[in-house]
Amino acid sequence: MKIRRTRRSVLTAGLATLALVLPATGLQAGAQAVVQPAVQPAVQPAVQRLPLGDASLPETRTTTQVAPGVTWTRIKRGRPDARDHWTVEVALLRDEGAARSLADRLDDAGFDPAVSRVDERPQDLPSNQPWGWRVRVGELADQEAAARLVKDLRAAGFNPTHTYFTGEDGTGRTGPWVVDVLRVSAAQRQRVQVRQAQDRVPGGETLADMVKHMGGIAGINGSYGSDEEDGTFGDVAGLSVVGGKLVSEAVQGTSALVLPSDRRARPSVQQLSTNLRLRSADGAQRELDGLNRSPGKIRNCGGTGGDVPTERPRHDVLCTDDSEVIQYTDFFYGPTHAGDGVAVVIDKNGKVLEVRDRRGGTFPSGTTLLAGTGDGADWLRAHARKGQVVNVTATVLDRNGRLLTDTAGRAMDVASGGPQLLRNGRVDIPADAEGFNYPDDPGFFDYFGTHRHPRSLAGVTDDGSLLFVAVDGRRPGYSSGLTFRESAAVMRSLGAVNALNLDGGGSTTMVVGGRLINRPSDSTGPRLMENALIIR
Repeated sequence: MKIRRTRRSVLTAGLATLALVLPATGLQAGAQAVVQPAVQPAVQPAVQRLPLGDASLPETRTTTQVAPGVTWTRIKRGRPDARDHWTVEVALLRDEGAARSLADRLDDAGFDPAVSRVDERPQDLPSNQPWGWRVRVGELADQEAAARLVKDLRAAGFNPTHTYFTGEDGTGRTGPWVVDVLRVSAAQRQRVQVRQAQDRVPGGETLADMVKHMGGIAGINGSYGSDEEDGTFGDVAGLSVVGGKLVSEAVQGTSALVLPSDRRARPSVQQLSTNLRLRSADGAQRELDGLNRSPGKIRNCGGTGGDVPTERPRHDVLCTDDSEVIQYTDFFYGPTHAGDGVAVVIDKNGKVLEVRDRRGGTFPSGTTLLAGTGDGADWLRAHARKGQVVNVTATVLDRNGRLLTDTAGRAMDVASGGPQLLRNGRVDIPADAEGFNYPDDPGFFDYFGTHRHPRSLAGVTDDGSLLFVAVDGRRPGYSSGLTFRESAAVMRSLGAVNALNLDGGGSTTMVVGGRLINRPSDSTGPRLMENALIIR
């Protein structure tokens, strides 16, 4: 689905707007912002300029009162730089000698390569050594010229990795940047909920449709997701809890935003894991590998029980496991994944109602289905016979292994993301631990973390207010996007003390007052997504 975009005034019916134009030299103690006339101005926190680019860059802010305790601020900062251009990255290599050798071969083939040292590395992998050596070709006027150069390089036997606009390198000093900020006061934070697309798996919706169907006033895209190649479109690739019900298991140890239903409890950003277990009435126990997904396919890895190539988080990688038990809960809709193995239907008390000698098919309302492959199927055959009781326990654990909640306990919503950006007011970006570094490929972290992309961010302030931020990117001349470190700095400048990165890139989407207010980077328009954070 594609949302048709129409031009509208910043002022929307029922929304009050306040515009701030910040002095080019920055707001110092005693300095005054220029306030444009507005209807019922929203109460503003202390304004701190975004820590992006040169200090002298122009910055404007327009704030709209969306609802009591909920504001939307549009921040525009910076300007295009005529020196920025398109280029083609051929490789980023660990070894300088290998990079120089590649450059020599490019030169012999008639290209004009440049080799540069790359120093930024994951914060949790400290070292004085270079991260790698970058080899690039070309200073081009537009993306089409860069695409033609890619074809020429491939025809000459090279394998370029990316085309880049240098304003998105993470080193450009002018931007520009367009940043949209939703702030929900501590008193109104119960308005925020996690919504599963179509209230089920599989499935997907645009953010605008999710906000509309929930009767919301605003929203931002949520967690990373899976696609058809991963077996289950609509399955969150990581932890998802909706109304106290566990919908998807964690990518173990990665960050998530926790939204308690108890008004006395504060929202938080935590690195969480899940512990899922099966226990038969005959005493046998086994790991439950996951929820509401295709057995054997673990998007972003971070599972347990022999997953390959790794049990560590590995972003954008599909790990596999030929011996699993998966539970399909009442969030799953339609036929389950068919194939070899065993399917067992159990009622709400764990009593086995039906055993099937192949996976697949539907299951009645009020029941769940356990699907087993390999050793998991063998365990179900032996310990989940018709009439037996198989109990399922599912707990969420914090980084110290302490119980956060269970699916039958206190209701809360959890939306996963990663990596964490701020912890207790400090920049803390464990990109390696959370899977954003490939040990055999320095280019992945460099591309994902140190280059600028569209970003969706969530944070919690010192008083318990919530911040949701959408930063447009991949739009030269309009908005450059952010790196991981820039994202952390922006969130801290906006008042967050704890923050995390949500799904970004083409998924970065924000809706306010029933309309799409940012510019998603995909040429096809807003994506279908798995879940979202909705402000009721």
